[in-house]
Amino acid sequence: MSYQVEILALGDTALINLRGTKTALGHFESALEMEFPKSAQAVCSREGITVLSLAPDHWWVRTSIQNEEQTFNTLAEAVAAEHAAVTVVSDHFSGFSIVGPESALVLRQGLSLDLRRLTSGQCTRGSFARCGGTLQVVHDRHHYDLFVEASYADYISTWFGVASGADTGCGR
Repeated sequence: MSYQVEILALGDTALINLRGTKTALGHFESALEMEFPKSAQAVCSREGITVLSLAPDHWWVRTSIQNEEQTFNTLAEAVAAEHAAVTVVSDHFSGFSIVGPESALVLRQGLSLDLRRLTSGQCTRGSFARCGGTLQVVHDRHHYDLFVEASYADYISTWFGVASGADTGCGR
């Protein structure tokens, strides 16, 4: 059985990991000229930048590879005098975009979470297909972005091929 879903590798996505106090949060927000999510598992976006709130003191900043260095430098300079961490983790993770009317059905086969409880503008972490994953709900029940450790990328690509009903991986 083949599902109505398209699975693509996200090749142009940069990830910057942020950790810090409330004071550092204010500096991060000023540096990016945007308000960060105030609760865990929330997502805020503006043109070219998306912020995923993973915990009260932990965020991921998504941007394009072309903007990675500039965004990193801007954030690092903003908290140079604070107790905070700004780390580029783009090479550590591989991303997949799962799009289509049956995307939730494919994800449900490997995700340990109830997708019905997640809506657009949320993110979460959990077990996915026997490895860890970070999921961003771009459009509930239709478009999800999943990030796994890069060492699992080929495995997850193959897993998606099988789970979606295709015989091959997703173009990796």
